[in-house]
Amino acid sequence: MKVLVFGQIREGNIEENTLGVINKLTSVTGITEIESALLGADVSNELIEELGKHGVNKVYTVKAPELEVYLSRPYVKSILEVIEISEPSLVMAAGTVYGEDLIPRLAVHHGVSCAQRITDLTIEGDEFHFHTPVRDDQAMKVYKIEGAIKFSTSRSGAFFVNENPSGSLPDIETVDISFSEEDKLVKHIEIKKAERTVNLKDAKVIVAGGRGVGGKEQFQIIRDLAKLLGGEIGATRACTDVNWIEETYEIGQTGQSVSPDLYIAAGISGAPQHLSGVKAKTLIAINKDEGAAIFNYADYGIVGDLHAILPILKQKLQG
Repeated sequence: MKVLVFGQIREGNIEENTLGVINKLTSVTGITEIESALLGADVSNELIEELGKHGVNKVYTVKAPELEVYLSRPYVKSILEVIEISEPSLVMAAGTVYGEDLIPRLAVHHGVSCAQRITDLTIEGDEFHFHTPVRDDQAMKVYKIEGAIKFSTSRSGAFFVNENPSGSLPDIETVDISFSEEDKLVKHIEIKKAERTVNLKDAKVIVAGGRGVGGKEQFQIIRDLAKLLGGEIGATRACTDVNWIEETYEIGQTGQSVSPDLYIAAGISGAPQHLSGVKAKTLIAINKDEGAAIFNYADYGIVGDLHAILPILKQKLQG
């Protein structure tokens, strides 16, 4: 079976979750070819080589000024053309903002449904089986979808990048696309990036609080513990939305992505939007709800009130 992956480019590099999807596909028994569509105003050889290293056998490049940034109409038109040439069994994208916009549009064009935010993919016989967590990650739904071509997105952060890729240079095919005025109804004006005064990407230790912290004043115990550990503090969007803490400390899909040696998640339920930004060597979860999804991802879990547990931990650290 052949899979076509949307090769999303972010800040001049292949988007990390995209490389994670490719790494997953290389391990699925039954997939014989992995191809990728790489779109942009300019597509460098370095990006093509990167895809090859991670396991892509063939790259379709589409270059046009209209593809400088992601816009639905020109991107959908370009990928549809690549699909006609490639004839894949499955078209897949990482579950980023762009991937979640693109894949459903492609599926609708083909008159089929799509599997979104999957965390696993298997093949039985000649059928793809898509695995998606449900009920706050307490159960797994496994299902098939109709159509000669299947369409799917991954949950952001579900698949890890191969840190030591050993693939080779892929085959390359250039696809020429012309765009009509109708394709250009929506125009790109500018991109404004949120200014972040705190950089959590290099932090080795992060103590993060979620809704369970309970309020702005209660965040002091998070700050105290992070200081004792020589680390930084973090938070979920639920906390920044109500101004318990500045949004520059937000971690997750709409915040910063972090990869510390130690991540202490206090009062965090484990929503995928948050965990998509967390890749820790060791994750310790503290939550009074023993059924919280965060425990499915934690290396160590403590069931209890964080306001009872963290002061004890603070006292122990102080000697």
